Amino acid sequence: MKKMVTLLLTVCLVLSLAACGGEKKQADEAEDQKTISGVVNQLGSYLVLLDSDGEYHIFDFGEDVDQSSLEEGDRVTVTYTGTLDNEDPSPVAVAVSETEG
Repeated sequence: MKKMVTLLLTVCLVLSLAACGGEKKQADEAEDQKTISGVVNQLGSYLVLLDSDGEYHIFDFGEDVDQSSLEEGDRVTVTYTGTLDNEDPSPVAVAVSETEG
């Protein structure tokens, strides 16, 4: 009987620890997202953004980004993951929204 109780408590402990691990990963992903604003300079299989400091930044498109609504010259805010100006891997635009300006 003691072995069954010990086994049951062990299983409960392992499951509770595994459940906590998933929440931390989701929180980390949300923290890694950053934003930058600028003008769409070039569109293709990637996005080139010209920021207010006159610097160009290249982004790959995330799966949920609707590229068809974007045109060169649009003022946008890009939400991205990764590091700016890093070529391998390039930062990934996870959301692009037009801004007025």
